Amino acid sequence: MDAARAALDGWTGTAPKPRVPALPTPPGGALQIVDRRDSVQSSFRLGGPALTRTDPGFPALQLANLIFGGYFTSRWTENLREDKGYTYGPHSRIDHHVLGSALTLSVEVATKDTAPAHLETLYELGRLATLPVSEKEVDSVKQYAIGSLALSTATQAGLASTLSALSAFDLGLEWVLGHPARLLATSVDEVSAAAARFFAPSALTPVVVGDAEAIAGPLAALGPVER
Repeated sequence: MDAARAALDGWTGTAPKPRVPALPTPPGGALQIVDRRDSVQSSFRLGGPALTRTDPGFPALQLANLIFGGYFTSRWTENLREDKGYTYGPHSRIDHHVLGSALTLSVEVATKDTAPAHLETLYELGRLATLPVSEKEVDSVKQYAIGSLALSTATQAGLASTLSALSAFDLGLEWVLGHPARLLATSVDEVSAAAARFFAPSALTPVVVGDAEAIAGPLAALGPVER
C-alpha cells in the first residue's frame, strides 16, 4: 500500500462522463435468418433483457439461467448435447454492462440439425417459462452458483479479477460476501417467476446465421422467419 500511494498519490484529474443513448427495447418477433451460403453449420443467438446484479430479482434470474443453460448439466445441454447429439455445448449467460444487463443464448449446430435444434430450444424455453421448476433443481444450482463464486475468489488473482469486474458497477467485496446468502434465500417460486418473465420465447430476439437456402424452409415450419 505504501508503494502504491507513493506511485499514485500525485495523479489528479476527473474522468470524463460520456453521454450515451438509452438501451433500445429488444424487438422480439420473427426468427432473423442471415445468409452465409454453403455454411456447414448454423449459429444461433437469442437475446433479451436481464437484471443487474443489484436488482432484488437478480438471484432468481441467475438461478433460472443456470437451470436452463448456464452450466454443464442444465436442461438445454442435456437435451441438445446429451440426448440429441446436435451440438457440443449450448450455453446461456447473463452479461453485465454499464448501461444494463442482457440474457444471451448461443449454440452452433450442423446445417441439417438447424431446425430440429431450434425446435428443441423452443421446447425447453416454453417448458421453463410455463411449468414450475423443481426444488431439487433449485437446490442444485444454488450450490453450483455459491461454489463457483467461492472458487473464483479463492486466489489473489481470482479475487482481483472478480473485484475488477464489479468495480465498474460500484460494487465490491461486500457484494461478493453477501451474494451467497441472497442465493440461499431465493425461493422456488421466485425462480419460476423469473423463468416465466425472461425465458418465454416471445421475450427473446432470435437470430441464426447459416445457409439460408438449406435452413429457411424447415425453420419456417416452426414459426415466422425473416431473411
